[in-house]
Amino acid sequence: MTTNLKLALAAALLLAGSVWVWADSVSRGDRFQRGRKLLPNLMIDEVAAIAVTEGGKTTTLERAESGFTIAEAHDYPAKNEAVNRLLRDLVEIGLEKEIGSGEDLARELEIEPPTESTVDLTLRNGSGQDMVRLRLGKTFTDGAGRYVRRTDQQAAPIYLTSEGVFLATSMDELLDKEIVDELPSEVVRVEGGDFVLAAPEEGGVPALVGVPAGRQEKRSETARLRSVLERLSFDRVYLADDPEVQGLEFEPRLRIALADDTSYSLSLAKRDERSFLAIRGDHAIGQVMITLTTPEDELREKADQLTRAEEIGKFNEFHASWVYEIPSATASKLELTKADLVE
Repeated sequence: MTTNLKLALAAALLLAGSVWVWADSVSRGDRFQRGRKLLPNLMIDEVAAIAVTEGGKTTTLERAESGFTIAEAHDYPAKNEAVNRLLRDLVEIGLEKEIGSGEDLARELEIEPPTESTVDLTLRNGSGQDMVRLRLGKTFTDGAGRYVRRTDQQAAPIYLTSEGVFLATSMDELLDKEIVDELPSEVVRVEGGDFVLAAPEEGGVPALVGVPAGRQEKRSETARLRSVLERLSFDRVYLADDPEVQGLEFEPRLRIALADDTSYSLSLAKRDERSFLAIRGDHAIGQVMITLTTPEDELREKADQLTRAEEIGKFNEFHASWVYEIPSATASKLELTKADLVE
């Protein structure tokens, strides 16, 4: 064998060996690794819109200036904690094993076609481009995992997740339902249709004014009145001009004053067994005067007053556009009369 032939043979063997090594490394790189994340490169700060569909109902979250809003609720704010939890849960989805593909398998695992419990999720960036599309199917028998497939990748396999995946998908779960939250200890006065709760001049808990002779204040009921603004929430929300709330006759029910010279006025309307709330804020903060000799403590106090007055202005600007359907337990507080407050 000539030297040239030997060299050519050696080169061919080396080439074949290198091709085999490259192919083996690629094959090993494509092999499933237990515990790896479904979305390892997801940049949640770039998510500008989230569309979630379950049972034929879609909730669309869109990033706004101060958080996400819900398109199907006329762009009412979503609860930031719920949206952050949804994104965090997506990032943390780990994979237990690769299941496979095929129409029969997809049907059995409720991936394709979708069922009432199948969840479709799409994330889009600020340009409206899809970042991620995936589908969650059936939950594993003992709830320890759930079947999932990326629908933005061709011929993507179905995986079983390492743990159960239960995402907040409904508008009810994602809406920011809290209207206002003020502690009862901050309440200094409550004015109803035929009663007043007022705090003593020396301070303390507001008490019922003008208790009839031989009667006493029913403290359990006056405590309910002082707690009206604590985590005040709604069941459903409507634009003020929505046909669903047209013709409602709102009656002023309560004015609740706080220690910081602000107050809230609550009006109630009824339709059949449903109760609706309109709310506005007010403040008694007058012109704030500041001089070069104003003490630092007083400056801070005045700054807090101005900030609070601004908050009330923004509160009214926002809530004037909405009517809230509230739980019957909340409505019952607004319907209390003086007769309910004595025993």
